[in-house]
Amino acid sequence: MEWPVDFSDDHAFVDLLVPGGSTDLDFEQFLKDTEEKLKLNANSTERQLKELQAKMGESCTGKHPPSPTEVMQWFNIRMHNNLKPDTTGHQDLVDFFRALQQYLRSEVEGKEEVTLQLLLNLSAKGGVCFPCTPSSSLSSSSLPSQHASSIHLIHSVRDESSLEIQEAWDDVRLRLRRHLLDRLSSCNQEQQASRHISTLSIPERVHCLQQLCFLYPESEVLTVYQGLRCQAVLALLHSALNHIPGGQTGFDRLAVGFRSVVPSLIQALREELHVLSRLAESHTILGFINVSYLCIVAWELASLMERECETALRENTTLSSKIKKYSARSRATVVPMEVPLKSRSFNLTSHQLGALTQLACTLLGFESNVKELVTNMTFINCTGETPCIKGILKKTRQDTDRTTDGADGKKATTDTLLQTPEAQVLEFDWRSAFKGLIPQIAHCVKVVLDDVCTNNLQQEEALHSSGHISVTLSRTTGHTLITASNANNEHLREDSFYAYSERETPKMIAKFCGAIMAELDALLPLAAACRDSYLLEVQSSFVEACGKVAFAILGRLQERALEVPSSAPLKNLPALLATCIYVYQRLESYHAKLKDSTTTTAKVPLTLLPIQKYQDTAEALKDQLTSYCIQVCSTGILQDAESHHWADPKPFYEGERCSFSVQMWFYFLYGLRSDLWAVLSADLAKEVLGEVLSETLQCLVQRYARARPSYKRHQQIRCDITALLLYVEQLMWSVCDSPEALVHVNASAAVAIIAGRANWPYQIHNLCDQLLMAMVINTAPLSLLHRTFMRNPGEKSTPQTPDKTVIHWLNAIDPDLFTEQSMRDGLTGQAASACQMRLLTSDPGSNPKLLLQMLLYRDCHLPRILLENSYFCKENDLQMSAESRNAGDDFIVVMFNLLTCLSAAPKALTQALQPYLERAHIWEHLYTLADTARTVPVITSCVRAVITKSTNSLLTHLVSMDMEWQSTEDSSGAFSKWDIPETILAKIPKEWNYTPLEARGEETAAKTVTGLAIQALSFIFTNLPLAVASLPLPIRFLFHVAEKNLSQHARQLRIMGLLLWALLGCLVQGLEDPDTLEQVSGLALDRGAKDRLALLAECLQATMGIQQKGVPKPTVHKVLQVLEEKRPKWTTMQLQKARKLCSDNVFEQERESGVAAAELTEQKIGLMLLEVCHKAGGSDYLRQIYHIIQGNEELLMYKLTERDLPNDASHLVNFDLGSKSHVDTTYFNPLKQFDHIGKKKLDQSAVVDWAWDWPRLLPAYQGMSQVTFKTLLANR
Repeated sequence: MEWPVDFSDDHAFVDLLVPGGSTDLDFEQFLKDTEEKLKLNANSTERQLKELQAKMGESCTGKHPPSPTEVMQWFNIRMHNNLKPDTTGHQDLVDFFRALQQYLRSEVEGKEEVTLQLLLNLSAKGGVCFPCTPSSSLSSSSLPSQHASSIHLIHSVRDESSLEIQEAWDDVRLRLRRHLLDRLSSCNQEQQASRHISTLSIPERVHCLQQLCFLYPESEVLTVYQGLRCQAVLALLHSALNHIPGGQTGFDRLAVGFRSVVPSLIQALREELHVLSRLAESHTILGFINVSYLCIVAWELASLMERECETALRENTTLSSKIKKYSARSRATVVPMEVPLKSRSFNLTSHQLGALTQLACTLLGFESNVKELVTNMTFINCTGETPCIKGILKKTRQDTDRTTDGADGKKATTDTLLQTPEAQVLEFDWRSAFKGLIPQIAHCVKVVLDDVCTNNLQQEEALHSSGHISVTLSRTTGHTLITASNANNEHLREDSFYAYSERETPKMIAKFCGAIMAELDALLPLAAACRDSYLLEVQSSFVEACGKVAFAILGRLQERALEVPSSAPLKNLPALLATCIYVYQRLESYHAKLKDSTTTTAKVPLTLLPIQKYQDTAEALKDQLTSYCIQVCSTGILQDAESHHWADPKPFYEGERCSFSVQMWFYFLYGLRSDLWAVLSADLAKEVLGEVLSETLQCLVQRYARARPSYKRHQQIRCDITALLLYVEQLMWSVCDSPEALVHVNASAAVAIIAGRANWPYQIHNLCDQLLMAMVINTAPLSLLHRTFMRNPGEKSTPQTPDKTVIHWLNAIDPDLFTEQSMRDGLTGQAASACQMRLLTSDPGSNPKLLLQMLLYRDCHLPRILLENSYFCKENDLQMSAESRNAGDDFIVVMFNLLTCLSAAPKALTQALQPYLERAHIWEHLYTLADTARTVPVITSCVRAVITKSTNSLLTHLVSMDMEWQSTEDSSGAFSKWDIPETILAKIPKEWNYTPLEARGEETAAKTVTGLAIQALSFIFTNLPLAVASLPLPIRFLFHVAEKNLSQHARQLRIMGLLLWALLGCLVQGLEDPDTLEQVSGLALDRGAKDRLALLAECLQATMGIQQKGVPKPTVHKVLQVLEEKRPKWTTMQLQKARKLCSDNVFEQERESGVAAAELTEQKIGLMLLEVCHKAGGSDYLRQIYHIIQGNEELLMYKLTERDLPNDASHLVNFDLGSKSHVDTTYFNPLKQFDHIGKKKLDQSAVVDWAWDWPRLLPAYQGMSQVTFKTLLANR
């Protein structure tokens, strides 16, 4: 197997990654392609080595053929000095170099390029190896010599004649060096404004550096290039800091300037790594990056910081002296430190501290991005636990000044990092710039935090003293939308935010605490950045101040908790609990953030953070909340003498209603639910409500199990228990997490309770079953009771057999929804959908796992209902506002983005959007996907974005291929464009056997363009299967279904199918659009490049069978013909291989693997949810869908249960919820909820006359214990 000589670019790396959830066939194809490329590449290398070995062996007359190791040594420039010298005429060499000198001094255009190409041709074709000595070396031992095996080396002898040759050669090299360095350092005004550091493309820079390496040693070339980069980076920094909009000064200027220049630095670093990776080893690249970029940034920052410190010394000292008589400690200014800094003392303002924090956060982000970039591009681990960013630099500023030489390179020296041992780590010592401010920053951190804490606590105390006894609340960071006011600090929040999910995060906390914690969050990045030994004072000050502030907050929370219930309302307790948990979570994150640094615990007293204190207080507040609620119910609400006067011979309220205590019990619990839902995290709110409900329900079970009512009060027992079961059924939707918890009495739940873990739904189920049993035995008609239990007395002691029907209380209260089969096997079908909807909308917040399960259930039944009942599938003349249509399009985009990443459910995307796809005729739009001129539905744009993401990877490499080809052609073209003067040709030594190259004609140029097109076409078809495999499975299934609906295009799609048709069409469109090419590649293309890529587009269209406009170009036919001759039927095979990845077999294999949506288990849902949340914006997609479902709950519930909507209900889904997108389901209206169960009004007469199915209920209790039966029966 041999690699085709003309298709050597097929093995190039392309950024087409196979998604993690792809099929086995995708990975199999990927591994096969990779293995084949590796084998071909190895065979090609071996073949080329053997050919070279054979050629060189023939020239070594009388000697054995050289071994492969010896052949490889020929590529080492350092080995040339060891070759046996042979003479070349001294005068011939002098004359040749003098001629070159004379030519380079002339005014001829392109003389440098011609000279370079001539030297390269002499070396490559004639075997001449010119000396590549350091520019400072005058040693004649490195002068050229000539080897008998046709490798000519200039003869070297330590005499005046050899010095003359050396001087002439050095002069030639110096002139060529200046020309190349001028090209490398060129940067026009436009690029300076756009903050680019070079006008050259990456291939052009590589070519210039390779030519320099031909003239000088690699270390010296990189040293000189390093100096140019230092100057360019310095100019970039100056440009950014001198053109800051808004007129910021001081530390604000530094913060804004560095934030604006970091993206340009990252882009420059990315390009630099591309260039250097083709020239140097990885650790050499690290040293280059250290000196040229990171050191320059660090030193410039240190210089600017020193200057701003001088300014702050003047301004802040004056300001402090003016206000000292008014205030010793103000919010805006921090008093001077007592310890002088370099015999001078000055203060920092809180605003300046904030600017320094912003600057530190920007540099932390830059440091992290550089580490990730270097890791990805050099394969040196810079992101592991071992730190790869070193904090202390070994070089001084004077060293760098010596390395930053001008274009002539006279200042260049080898005394740089490149001559020291190779760099093992990145060295970015930006933290040392803060060293001079450490005492001020440390003092300012303490005073600012103390000031913020004191002021907020005083404001809270003043508000409390004025009679405002309720805790004033504010939303937490995790539940606040990003606004213009806090957008600038979002990167701070991302850097310091703790690792708790939204369901674990409190929604609301005390306002005074929120303000204090916001200040702590803002200063955390600064403290985390100060991890070096000389910066630990700042970290210690932050920890000390944080601990002090935390204790102050804790004291206030405990003080306010003691006021409940004597002087403060109950709703304060959930707010105080939420605040305590919030601070606890933040302190844990601070501890983790600061502990991860390289500091020792002894130097930073992390134990000052009262984490355990907050955890204990949170547990105490939770116990106080639950115990107080239980006490209120058991000793207050449920103590209703009139309602529970069981011996009263008169019926309670004429037997027309349930007890007041029962009604007030539910009223209290529903109000408590509202308070909990508003402030606590979702999981904790459900736990607290479940505990209170279970404990108070236990009191009611005991009460009704012991009640001995009179004959007239039996009806009240039945009515009360009926109402209790209805109330508990309403609350169970809020307590349970899943349909399984709602309907299943799980054996594992009992084991969990025995082990000491609370399972409130399980306990509530048991208590409700006991209530039902008490009601049945106490209130069932005596005749039926006697007939059931006394007909066969022997059965009374018979234990319950497994096949005996057990009546669950939910089945008894609502047999239509909770059927016996569903209680036994779980909810299915319509009942399961309705149950999921109730659970979802009753939850304190968005339940991602339940929501995802609901979206996929019954082949995406819920999303289809949403679309079928929206304006998308209604009459076209339906008048909708622009806002509503935009909101509908946003919903389509959200659903598309969510379902596209679900590789485990590839059919979900098509199933969910099916009504919309058919109504909007999306199939036709997919056929013309590449046509960007047409107005298309929003989903078509989404699909096109996914397809073009794959094609853009191919386009990037195709542009790179063209640019490299252009670079090679330009060098040879320049050589043929300008004739070599006869004066030089005549001076070339005859021993070198140089034959001038003939000038290329138009026919030769056309052949090379044709060869480029063939190579590019081969590259496209080689990577076509990988491009298909990189597409998400849901997208492939969408095209698979669409193809079946496009029978009218069957002829065009017969060979390649719809997906390949669209993918190649998008690739053609990208090749024809110069703007797309430049945007994707980041390179400016000339007219020739655009024409060559357009030719490739025509060739690709011809392979697709698309008829060309006008007469087809002969070049297109020739390209296809040559490719077919060299690789017969190969393009057809590649198309079939790619089409196989989106065939029926792929999706059938997925179905057989058990990942169909209908078969998704809880574990698979969890894995899919993890996949969604790891995708950028995945959690937001679920949240937006949740709010739309929540806002259309009534309509969806009627559709899911297949009931007719009332006349006053909306018949159209509303996507434009606006401010309603955060529907407040926790709102509690006391006047309305008094006589309501949820949203339904409680009909007391219906409860009294509840039709219990006694013939079905009574037999279920035949196996109950005789003791229990007799005890309950004795109460009648």
